[in-house]
Amino acid sequence: MFERLADRAERAGRKRAGALSAALAERVKDELPRGVQVEVTGDGLRLSGRGIGARFALEPGLRWLLARIR
Repeated sequence: MFERLADRAERAGRKRAGALSAALAERVKDELPRGVQVEVTGDGLRLSGRGIGARFALEPGLRWLLARIR
């Protein structure tokens, strides 16, 4: 009995987490610097782009955006 309830709660939680991740990705997409992409993964969001590590170190706007969404 409780197994079905636990399974249903887990499915609902995963669905809600996916919806929140997608909404956050859409919000962030408009604020990202040119050349940086965002994609939804199983664990959250992934930012990618050429030289993303260096850009993160050099662009305060990118660091500010990531600090804001944590």
